[in-house]
Amino acid sequence: MPTIEEALKTPLAGEYVTCGMKKPFYVDERDGDIHCFVGFRKRMGNFDEEANVVLWERDRVIRESMTLIEAMGEVRLGPCRAETFPAPDTLEEFLRSFSTHGNLASYFPPILEKLGLVEVYKKGRALYIRKKTDA
Repeated sequence: MPTIEEALKTPLAGEYVTCGMKKPFYVDERDGDIHCFVGFRKRMGNFDEEANVVLWERDRVIRESMTLIEAMGEVRLGPCRAETFPAPDTLEEFLRSFSTHGNLASYFPPILEKLGLVEVYKKGRALYIRKKTDA
């Protein structure tokens, strides 16, 4: 497993799928922020405008998310729409301070997985995230 410093050097741009529904999205990095565009890039009409989902301060959101995950051991994702209040103690609730969008916990975990820092797993009907172990 890479260290957080090694992971932060990894470019994030590329195609991903959401954790639960396996919906495609494309990530680009702009001005230190993470921009997520729903759908595949080659099918997008207006890629130069702002993304569907934007997470501010790339390095800070990654560092602080990992601190939360390490402190709690496992965190329920709990994604929900922007107009809905997220459930307490979920990754969605935590990520809301880094964006004005909703469903952040659908888009951010695949990015952390690409960096090799976490794993997402199902427990009951809910998805959870935990720090990846070297085992």
